[in-house]
Amino acid sequence: RSRRGLPATYEDVDEARYWGVKLGIEDHGELIRLLREPAGSQRREKVERWAITYAIRFLESAGLDRVYTGEVSRVEMYEHVAGKIGGFKQLGRVQSIDNRYYKVFVVEDSISRVAPIYIQEFKIAKEVARKELKVPIAGPYTLADWTLDLYYTSRVQQPSMNLSKVRLEARRNMIEDITRKVLRPEVRTLIESGATWIQVDEPAVTAHPNNEDMKLFVESFNMLTKGFSAKFSLHNCQGRYDVLSKYVAELKNCHQLALEFANRDSLSLGTEDEDRPGYRELKLFEQNGFNGNYGIGVLHVLDYVGPPQENAPCEGETLIESPELVRDRLIYATKVIGDPSRISANPDCGLRTRRNWATIMKKLANMVKGARQAELL
Repeated sequence: RSRRGLPATYEDVDEARYWGVKLGIEDHGELIRLLREPAGSQRREKVERWAITYAIRFLESAGLDRVYTGEVSRVEMYEHVAGKIGGFKQLGRVQSIDNRYYKVFVVEDSISRVAPIYIQEFKIAKEVARKELKVPIAGPYTLADWTLDLYYTSRVQQPSMNLSKVRLEARRNMIEDITRKVLRPEVRTLIESGATWIQVDEPAVTAHPNNEDMKLFVESFNMLTKGFSAKFSLHNCQGRYDVLSKYVAELKNCHQLALEFANRDSLSLGTEDEDRPGYRELKLFEQNGFNGNYGIGVLHVLDYVGPPQENAPCEGETLIESPELVRDRLIYATKVIGDPSRISANPDCGLRTRRNWATIMKKLANMVKGARQAELL
């Protein structure tokens, strides 16, 4: 609400006080005073710093080994970047996979980076965090795919060219400009400021599951990460893993694949193929030669509509996976991959659709317990 310039409600103040005490956040009374002040830009900046502090302490309190800000200072992953790119013009809003809306943009002129995108958020996180930071950024392929094009196509199009070739060349040029002019300078600044692990979020990567588009994705990832010393990982959710798995071995600087599986899986215990239908596609990445690490999604991120489950009871429409269910999913992944040191436990898609902190804490705490149980076996 503060980011939108709206006054805080009594419920906002009460929740800030509750979590400030529960998470042991020092001087959180200052936030309570801020929330009672009139809305304004200075108040918004101060509240944003507090929001990042709360989010990091929340994730650390859940027991995670690597944390970030929960992207609390970002309106939405695409809009957050697109609004800082010269040559982009804002259009209307469209609905995402949940109840969030984001502004869609059209590119109608030469692209440039007109403002820092992630650095202020990272600097605050670095001051606050006690655990390792993993910085998520929007990937160039997704940024291009979600942006309407009135610039690159017109510069490529010739009377003799067929439409598919025009589209491919225009998309290649747009992706290259986003990578070279916007994201590489941002990544360089992040690394110079101390970032050691950057996650490239590419949810759109299999939206066009043809060889030409997948090659564009590989080229853009390799261009983005080339020459940097930090660790890079790729995150993809709701994707065609039968397609993606054929190309990830070509990623030259990819330390980890962070993938979602829980949304596709059963809620029964067990570590055999028939028990874990949502995780069978993990085999494809190994069969196609990926030899890096995996962030295995073990927590369902979407609303659940179905009968009650012993190993994953519901609070409202949110599943609370038991530690034993998380354990079995990780054990199955270990059987597929063979080396447990290549596996980390992740929530699917960062739990971006969940809103209730108490419910999220239960899910994350059970994920940590389940991971610890798997480590002992």
